[in-house]
Amino acid sequence: MLVCLGVLGVMASFAMPSWQHQQERSRIEAARDQLMNDLQTARVRALQRGEALQLARLLDCTWATSAGADWSCGWQLVVKADQTVLQSTAQATPLQIMFSKTDPLEISPRGDLGTVGERWVIKSRLSTFNLAQVLCLNSASRLRWQSGEACSN
Repeated sequence: MLVCLGVLGVMASFAMPSWQHQQERSRIEAARDQLMNDLQTARVRALQRGEALQLARLLDCTWATSAGADWSCGWQLVVKADQTVLQSTAQATPLQIMFSKTDPLEISPRGDLGTVGERWVIKSRLSTFNLAQVLCLNSASRLRWQSGEACSN
């Protein structure tokens, strides 16, 4: 019985890093999907309301830096004119989420998202994992994602 437990322990120690890697990848993908869904919702809400909106970063978590491009705490959708909060999404996992600029993302009354080349990089804060996803905004105000930290054509 001790031999069986020993073998089971060795097998578990080999499986643990792979399981942790998969968990971290799932967290990154969940954050990416949430951001994409919230951006699509922002587009629809701007069209419905007929007014400009902004997607801005949240600041109330312990793992974010003070950098203006750090969206690691989450984001909120606000009316540009009076800053009324329409929706807020807080990130529960300590991932690093960086936006390509320090200003909030503008959503026009026609539902156009920001400007060409804006992107979010979502990656693990754990140095043992080299995992990253990038969410890119193209010239047609369309979103796409890919692995890595750069948007390629």
